[in-house]
Amino acid sequence: MMIYVIDRIENGIAVCECLETGAVLEISKKNLPKGAREGDVIRRQDEHSFSIDAELTKKRRENLTNRMNRLFKRK
Repeated sequence: MMIYVIDRIENGIAVCECLETGAVLEISKKNLPKGAREGDVIRRQDEHSFSIDAELTKKRRENLTNRMNRLFKRK
């Protein structure tokens, strides 16, 4: 099962990056899970179906926050 992160959504198209290969995939917004937004991690269920991986999304966001805090030396 392929895992992607939503990089951006423009003109009804979500531009996603595969976390395993780095390949870019464009997905119609109508094929995204309800409530999906930029930064969410999604898993491919079948050719046109995806689900949000809430746990991995949370971990990635926490990691990014920690990295930004270290970069700007915030506590």
